[in-house]
Order: sequence, then structure tokens, then C-alpha cells
Amino acid sequence: MRMNMNLSKLAVLAVAAGAMAVAAPGPASAGDLDGQEINVCTWGGSWRDVQLETIVQGPDGLEARGAKVEFVTGSPQDNMAKLIASRGRPVCDVIEVLDATWDEMVELDFVVDELDFGLIPNAKDTLAYLLGKNHTGSWFTQEGICYNADKFKEHGIPVPTTYKDLIHPKLEGLIQIPDITSGGGLANFSAIVKAAGGDETNVQPGLDLIRAMKVRKFWKRGSEGVTLLENGDIWALVAYVGWCMRGHKAGQTYLKFVHPYVDENHTGVQKYGYLSIVKSIDRKNWEAAHAYINGFLSEETQYQMSTQSGTTPVNVKVWARLESDPVLKDMAMFDPEKIEMHYRADYKMADRSLWLDQWNRNVTQ
Repeated sequence: MRMNMNLSKLAVLAVAAGAMAVAAPGPASAGDLDGQEINVCTWGGSWRDVQLETIVQGPDGLEARGAKVEFVTGSPQDNMAKLIASRGRPVCDVIEVLDATWDEMVELDFVVDELDFGLIPNAKDTLAYLLGKNHTGSWFTQEGICYNADKFKEHGIPVPTTYKDLIHPKLEGLIQIPDITSGGGLANFSAIVKAAGGDETNVQPGLDLIRAMKVRKFWKRGSEGVTLLENGDIWALVAYVGWCMRGHKAGQTYLKFVHPYVDENHTGVQKYGYLSIVKSIDRKNWEAAHAYINGFLSEETQYQMSTQSGTTPVNVKVWARLESDPVLKDMAMFDPEKIEMHYRADYKMADRSLWLDQWNRNVTQ
């Protein structure tokens, strides 16, 4: 689903979610989730840590309410592969899914048919276009180019405005982009394809552009790119704004972020995350699974995710609070009209198996 209306209007429409959140439960209390245990499939590292600190161990978190939470970490693609390999045996109860893989999750019949929005009162503050009968939005990211501004200036390399600007003799072997199987792989690959003149049905122009970049390596974990930038092993990293923000906050103040020009209709790139419950869940853990999703949509979790990880909140109440984070404010876009111009692939038009096959045939890793 493409964004075809002003996001400021969509923010207002978030109240429509309140109609879904009927019969909202009363305040959470200690022990109301006693005996319930859930596994959550999500990314690892700091992404998991924020969830642990706010949703699980926070003052009104699931642990205080008597529930036990375990994490199954990996990219959404990796975690979906675990579900496929399990042949129906439980792997996780709550799962984080990319927009790129959501349709496949539904086709494989992995997610529940409906959520109980009466158990997710925070959905009323979530952008309405990210809510479905069996999923909620959880975040969206702004993808682009993080670069070492000092190195670019020192070596006379122009500030990149699009992916094609990374084709430069002084950048050979100094660029890292996401592997197609990583969390940011599909979104960034599709944007590179579009910027190179291709589309969802013809990705060869993007593969040619990637080869012309003389990429040093392809990341599976974005944190690797931040380390390589710090060590001077690369000067440019294709990733979402959060990795650039984290590097800057850790002392790499020379890092700058570019929202790349894609085509005449799009500047900037975007991807979405969704949360759902896996169909194999033991129903005795039903309330805990919903409580986890509700906790993810809370103001505090959304704020911490944004300021620590660089995601853009789907809880519209959080947007004003982000003015207090100067690095994120500088690197990310919060102008609804500019966000509306971000490119987002139409994955319904894509044969992702073919994408992967062509990637493996064309790209040396």
C-alpha cells in the first residue's frame, strides 16, 4: 500500500483505530499474566535490549505482571525461515515482520486471522493505515546513505545525493551496502533498482549499479557498518538512519546522512515493520502476546526505539517528543510532505525468489 495522502491527515486518522480497540481492558496489574510464557521473534542487539528494558522489565512490564518472555533473534527473513523449517512446531508467539515479507507470512498461514484489539488499547494512537485485522504497525525506517563527511571533503568527493554518486574512483572498496537477506536488504535493493531505471519486475539495472559501486562487502548486521565507518575501513554505508545516528552519538560526529534522490517522484526510502501473533500460539498465552504488542506501541517504547535505534514512531503522540533529540532531528525527516515522497517498493509486483536468484548470480559477496 503506497502512501497517497498527506501523512498529517493520516496522523489524525489514527483515532480511527480507537474503533478497533473496543472494550479496552482496565489498568494492568501484578499477576494478571501469571503462568503465561511467550517467545518473541525480533532482531537482536540494541533492538532487543530496548524491548527488554521497556516492554518486559519496565515498571508495568510483562515480568511485573507475571509473564515470562524469551527472545528468538534474527532478521524477519531469518525468523520466517525458522517457522518454515519448524513445520508447524512453535518457534515464536509474537513476530516482527517486514512489509516486504508480510504477504508471504499470510500466504503460508503463519499468523492469526485476527487480533483482539480490545487487548491492545495503544493501537488507538497508531497510524490507522498501519493497522489490519491481524497486524499492527510497529515502526517505519528512513533508509539512505550514511557517509564520512570529513573523508569526502578531504579527498574532494562530492556529497552524494543519489546511489549513482557512490560510483567514484576514490570510493572503490570503501562502500558497504546491505545483503539482500538482511533486515534492510529488500528495501534498499529495490530503491537502488528504481534509481538505476529498473523496477520490481526488472532488477538487472540495480545489480549493474551495485557492481559499478565496487562495494567492499555486504552487511547482514548494520552494526558492522558502524564499526567499519569508525575504523575508516569504509567511508559510505547504505543503511537506515538509525545506524548513522548511533554512530554519531557514539562519537563519530563526522557522520552525515543523505535521503537519496530516487526519481522525479521520490526522494528518500522507507520500509515498515509489523507485529502479529503466530497461529501456533498456545491460547493460554493469548493475553501475554497481546500485552507485548500493546507495550511495543506505548509512548515510552516508541520513544526509546526512536531515540536509541533511529526508527520513526507509529504512535503519533511521540512525534513532538523527538524535537528533543538533535541528532535524530538533523538526520531524519519529520515533515509529512517530505515523508510522503519516500520511495517504497510494491512487493506485490515482485518475485522475491527471482530477486534472490539474480542477486546470487550477479553479486560477489
